[in-house]
Amino acid sequence: MKSLLCSFIFLFFVAIGFVSAQNAAAPAVPVLDSVAVQPILGKYDTGGMGNIIVSWDKGKVIGTLEGQGSAPLVSTSTADVFSIEGFDGTATFIRDETKKVIKVKLEVQGQTIEATRL
Repeated sequence: MKSLLCSFIFLFFVAIGFVSAQNAAAPAVPVLDSVAVQPILGKYDTGGMGNIIVSWDKGKVIGTLEGQGSAPLVSTSTADVFSIEGFDGTATFIRDETKKVIKVKLEVQGQTIEATRL
């Protein structure tokens, strides 16, 4: 009985160590607020597919392709890169040399769309 209890305690601590190691290795995802997202909010021209509107609504960044629908953009551990919720894709905001956001590049299901900020 003692050996069973010792084995259980050993496995418990191994499992705790494994979970802690996984959590420590995971990069922190920044928490966004209305001030932090201001540089990316606005309208972007796709050059023929309509405009992309990036807005802040109820604590979330929302990307809308006019006439096509909307999806939340979720921050990642990489600056200016967001995952597009509900799609296998990313939205990368591109800055110029003065750090001003000038474009957004969408990569969704093997397709790439670049849109220039209006």
